[in-house]
Amino acid sequence: MLTNRDRRRFERVAARAKRPSGRASVTAMLGRLSTRSLLVGLTLVAVAVGLGGFYASRSALEPRNADLALGGRPTAAPEPVQEPARPAETKQANPPETQEAKATDPRQAHLRQLQPVLRTDADRMSQVARRVRAEGRLPVELRSLFTSHRVLSADLHNHYPEYSEAKERLRKSVTEQEEEFQQTIQLVTTKLALAPVAEPRRSEVAWALLEKCLARGPGMTLTTRPDGYQYTVRGRTQRYSGGAAVAEDEGAAFAAFTSFMPEPEVVGHCDAMKKRAAGIVANAEKLSADALVLAEQPTLSGECKYTKPD
Repeated sequence: MLTNRDRRRFERVAARAKRPSGRASVTAMLGRLSTRSLLVGLTLVAVAVGLGGFYASRSALEPRNADLALGGRPTAAPEPVQEPARPAETKQANPPETQEAKATDPRQAHLRQLQPVLRTDADRMSQVARRVRAEGRLPVELRSLFTSHRVLSADLHNHYPEYSEAKERLRKSVTEQEEEFQQTIQLVTTKLALAPVAEPRRSEVAWALLEKCLARGPGMTLTTRPDGYQYTVRGRTQRYSGGAAVAEDEGAAFAAFTSFMPEPEVVGHCDAMKKRAAGIVANAEKLSADALVLAEQPTLSGECKYTKPD
């Protein structure tokens, strides 16, 4: 018969046999934990992706806090797309004010072209006045003073007709003065009586006589001194010192100059030229002042090919 001790030992062995092994329990527990962890991990990943997309879309529309903290400004919202203009609106693209502005642009541009021409005219007319006041005439080589610009000077008549006509009258008066001067100098040259020794100085004496005739200077002077003499013709002076005697040709030229008695024809030419010279000086000075006034005008009147819009 089994003792009580043996019976209890048998029961413990039987109970241990019925209990599952520790390794199997651990494996089963790990399996259950792995399944739960996988489900929880997938859930967390899905939540993270959703939150990331939400904040990414939110950051595209709103400024970052860091940017605002540094003084940044929110990004401007995109402008709405404008609709194309309707046919009725297209017809009003060039209102009358715009068309008038376009029409005045060529006129103002041409005015800016003519203003320097007028200022040059003013300076040149002043030169004409000074030259005629000093000599009683304007030499042919200075006739270019009437053309300040080879193209635009002719265009002045289209916009400043009164000024242009006055300048043309002055030019003709200057031409008439020079023609009469040449006729008179030729007349005096042929009527002048000279000693043979002074013949090379015929032209010199004739020009000196015209200078005196037009009241533009003494013409010719001869001054003797104990140590020499001084010979002056039309403002050019030659001095001789060392007790030099007057040269024979210069003495004969001065004698012909002082003895010349102009005929009425010569006197008539001289009077006409003096009167014309005074008019030339006055008109040239007036044109000089008028040109400066015209150059300061803000608008341009008249029409020409330069004022027409393209």
